[in-house]
Amino acid sequence: MTEKDVPYMLEAQPEVNFLNQLKEWAGVILALIKWRVIGLVTFTAMVAGVVAAQGSGEHANALSQLFLAGMLAAGGAAALNQYFDRDVDDAMGRTKLRPIPSGKITPLFALVVGALMIVLGLALSWRLGRIVTLHIGIAVIVYVLIYTVWLKRRTPWNIVIGGWTGSAPLLAAWGAVAPIGLGAWALAGIIFLWTPSHFWSLAICKEGEYRRAGIPMLPVVAGMQKTVWAILIGTMLTLAISLVPVFTRDLGIFYLIAALGLGIGFVISSWQLLRNPSIPVAWKNYKYSSYYLLFLFLAMIGDVALNNWLKV
Repeated sequence: MTEKDVPYMLEAQPEVNFLNQLKEWAGVILALIKWRVIGLVTFTAMVAGVVAAQGSGEHANALSQLFLAGMLAAGGAAALNQYFDRDVDDAMGRTKLRPIPSGKITPLFALVVGALMIVLGLALSWRLGRIVTLHIGIAVIVYVLIYTVWLKRRTPWNIVIGGWTGSAPLLAAWGAVAPIGLGAWALAGIIFLWTPSHFWSLAICKEGEYRRAGIPMLPVVAGMQKTVWAILIGTMLTLAISLVPVFTRDLGIFYLIAALGLGIGFVISSWQLLRNPSIPVAWKNYKYSSYYLLFLFLAMIGDVALNNWLKV
């Protein structure tokens, strides 16, 4: 190192500190809005819009606006969820490092950011029509008020009713480009029926944490055996409703093959949990359910793309 290198390094240091702080704050905000969760919700909603439009490019502008509106509203709802659940998050190992319990932000900051994001998201959605705003608003109300504030600490069926949080955005996306019909309700139903099996599998793995936090998840209240039966039934219902879009002719043979393969795999995974109710098998089912939903909706995109290619 030469002497003339030293001033350069001293001048660069504040910039490095600023970039590090900016990176840290970006991480805090992403954690506050639960970016992985809202990313999945927004992804499934966008896929619903693509299916409704059957891949037509004329609705690209509407779907891009919907993407931004959905991300804002969902992110704001997630921030308010963490505001109301800050005591529960602090009591659970898997959530105690979230921004509020870890002291990275104040509860007031989360409240203000969440409220502003929801208002911006709803305002943007209004440009796409009242039906879009209605369903995005329903998603926010169900998640923040009905699920987080009212049901989560009172009933083991909290996640069942709360599951509509993920369903309503699909109806919003469909309604942005086409009339909402049976196919739209079927896609929303997939999310609604998938959600309990997914989160009850996780709840089995984290049963002790939920018990200590006073959250009456199904494994805490009903025990392992009843929970695994409920998971299996929910999985079978998910498989059944996933086939409906084929009968409504919104999706075709490529999707049908994928839905059957993925759905039967999901049922087998849940059956294995019933045969061997344990944390390792529950965790395996939880992970499978995540990949199931992702690949099922990717298959929808693939089906629409294939159908459009065959028409050329």
